[in-house]
Amino acid sequence: MNIGLTQRVLVHNQQAYDSIDQAWYRYLKGHTLSTIPNRTDQDFEQLADTLDCLIITGGDDSPLRRVTELKIATEMMKQQKPILGVCHGSFLLQDVLGGTIESVSGHYNTAHTVYYGNQEFTVNSHHTLSIKLSKGKTLATDHDGNTEAWINGTIAGVVWHPERMEQSWVPDEINTLIYGI
Repeated sequence: MNIGLTQRVLVHNQQAYDSIDQAWYRYLKGHTLSTIPNRTDQDFEQLADTLDCLIITGGDDSPLRRVTELKIATEMMKQQKPILGVCHGSFLLQDVLGGTIESVSGHYNTAHTVYYGNQEFTVNSHHTLSIKLSKGKTLATDHDGNTEAWINGTIAGVVWHPERMEQSWVPDEINTLIYGI
């Protein structure tokens, strides 16, 4: 499976660099990974043609990154191909879908429990935002009922980082969407 991964923009000595968390290589071992450069002059339709799935990764937002991610996500949506938003990506996709993004406390640089059906999972947390869905289905919540994982057709999101977990976990519906399992 060819999985596209978006990248954050890091600036060092006034030079911008695209960057991807190395944990993705372990998490997606066995798949072909295609990193998406933060450039607006790409042929996004052709790029989407080559991908089986897109993951909008976590990390800081930037204007160039946002434009790049929105363009490739739009093409993937046109082709009805799966998209997974992770942390930043989940918030970005919900913003596009009309969800409400609000501040939340107690979720930055910590671990906490999420509830998925009758099960509990401990996930990492590196955000200060929460999601109120306007479309789709909430799959997992925190103890306050905030959406932590969601799905809407071929688009899904989690607000934790499964790639950084010792025992990675995402809801079954997302595994089915992304991997067909």
